[in-house]
Amino acid sequence: MNVEANAAQQRETNVSSGVVGAIIETSGSGASDRSDPNALLEKLGLSTLAGVKVFRGELIKDHKGRRDIFRLCTAGADGVERTWFLKRCWKPYKKDGLASLLRRGRVWSISRQEWENSKALERAGLRAAGRVAFGEECGPLWEKFSFLVTEAAVGSQTVEQFLQTCAEPARRRKVFEALAAEIRKMHEAGLASPDLFTRHLFVDESEAGPRFCFIDMARLDCKRGLPDRLRARDLAALNLTAPLRFVSARERLRFLLVYARGSGRDLLPLIRRRVEYLLRRRKFRGFAQASPPAR
Repeated sequence: MNVEANAAQQRETNVSSGVVGAIIETSGSGASDRSDPNALLEKLGLSTLAGVKVFRGELIKDHKGRRDIFRLCTAGADGVERTWFLKRCWKPYKKDGLASLLRRGRVWSISRQEWENSKALERAGLRAAGRVAFGEECGPLWEKFSFLVTEAAVGSQTVEQFLQTCAEPARRRKVFEALAAEIRKMHEAGLASPDLFTRHLFVDESEAGPRFCFIDMARLDCKRGLPDRLRARDLAALNLTAPLRFVSARERLRFLLVYARGSGRDLLPLIRRRVEYLLRRRKFRGFAQASPPAR
């Protein structure tokens, strides 16, 4: 076992295949559990790749045997119960491994990518679900298996759920304006994601102003001087995951004006083209159902 200490304590475990196994980080801007995560992982049987692979618990998603997600509830040394999520990737796409190899000179698993992307979001002053552990088995060309353990996101509901349940105009406006400023902050930091969906953002209204927490950010572009096409791509994804029946045209325009600080005219043609492209995909076909009254 190799132990390395830096700003955040890390542990690397070599497994029998000779591939780096688990990396565990016990602190960071997203972490709220100050108990020893190593001990909690041991308690749950998740301290080795072999243990992760045979784990059984509360299954909340099963993506046709390709990926699965479990909810874990456990108490730390302080007696406080915490919720974690375990994501396992059983059948990663080989093209992702090859793309990683070409980009970085080595294969990064999808779990490692999400781990590092969460760090990038945190460095930009944005919230991401707290990182607990990840592990990977990678061959010379592509990933074979990986897992990621995170804390539950901060926030009572996703933005998707908020749009469906909140009918208070003042509350909605406050959240929309805060979200527009948050996405602008993300883009100004040179970060963008094609997975910027309303279900991947949790909203926390308990503080002075709404705050947001990002989840499932396995795909993240990091560029200096983010081009308008990536801004438009993200805004189109956010727009299409807020169906017409839940968000009025007036609210969408207000969001864009806040995001663009008064003028989003240059982005509109790019967003429109991206929306037209995405609407050909099955998962966005529910967007254009009956529209709600104007707010």
